[in-house]
Amino acid sequence: MVSYLELFVTFLKIGFIMFGGGYGGVGIMYKELVEEKGWISEEEFLAIVGIAESTPGPIAINAATWIGYELKGILGSIIATLAVIIPPYVVILGVVMALRPFMEHYIAKAIFRGINAAVLALILYAFLKLSYSMLFKAGSLDLLTVGLFMIAAAFILVARASPVIIIALSAILSLLLSLVLGI
Repeated sequence: MVSYLELFVTFLKIGFIMFGGGYGGVGIMYKELVEEKGWISEEEFLAIVGIAESTPGPIAINAATWIGYELKGILGSIIATLAVIIPPYVVILGVVMALRPFMEHYIAKAIFRGINAAVLALILYAFLKLSYSMLFKAGSLDLLTVGLFMIAAAFILVARASPVIIIALSAILSLLLSLVLGI
């Protein structure tokens, strides 16, 4: 059983190391909560990320709220949410106060180039792990999910559609295919 203190410390840690915003945090959350602690299953994590992405607000905060609730109820939800919010707030406040005068300096630019590269790697890690889990069911390629992914990607890349519209259309299309064709 997870204690409130362990929940707080874990999400505080996630909050401190989730550079790159929500998507960078998804990879970190996956590694910490699924792979290392085993608090939730991969399937639960995927569902939570889907819901967190579909609701208003930052994905990492939404996911922390949901996971905290799953593990320890309403108080767990509040604790996980606050713990994941506190570090970025403190870091951003510190950056604004201390580094603003130096942001155009070549050293600051070099540091942020390195941070950006690491964030990109975290996003890629999350993408690869989640893609594999979503696209392969029971060891075989889920063609329906691949098709829905390709349609959604086309709407994103070509039509530049709103994420809300893409998510809603994908959900509706999947439901219709399930109801009409039984797939």
